[in-house]
Amino acid sequence: MPVATGLDRSPANLLADFRGVVVAAEIAFPDVLHVEVRDEAERIWKLATQDAHWSPDDPEALIGRSVVGAAIDEPGGRLRCGLSDGSELVVVPTAMDDKDDPPNWELITPYGVALEFGPGMRWQIARLT
Repeated sequence: MPVATGLDRSPANLLADFRGVVVAAEIAFPDVLHVEVRDEAERIWKLATQDAHWSPDDPEALIGRSVVGAAIDEPGGRLRCGLSDGSELVVVPTAMDDKDDPPNWELITPYGVALEFGPGMRWQIARLT
C-alpha cells in the first residue's frame, strides 16, 4: 500500500499508518522512553519522549505486542497507542512553557518524517535531514 510521505499530512494521517510489532522498548537517561515498532513492510518507526510520563511503567512489557491504533487526545496532546492485547501505551506530556524546550514526544516515521508535540500546545511535522 503506498504511503504519502509529504509534509502536507496531518497528525491523524501519520498516526493512521503507525501499526506494527514493538521490537524494542527501553528507558534511556534521563527518563526518556524509546520504542521501536516494525510495520508489516519491515520498516522501523521510532517513538521517543522527553518531559513526559508514560504507562505502562515497564517498557519491556511492550515488546512483542502490536500497535493496532494510535490517536492524540486533545487538548493536552496525550498520545494513546492501542495494543493487540487490549492494553494501551499512553504518553502524557508534562506542562512546559519555554518555547526552547524539546518536544514532549516525537514519532519518527521510516520515510523520514517526524511528528512532534510540545512544548506547550505546539505541533510540528518535519522532514528529517
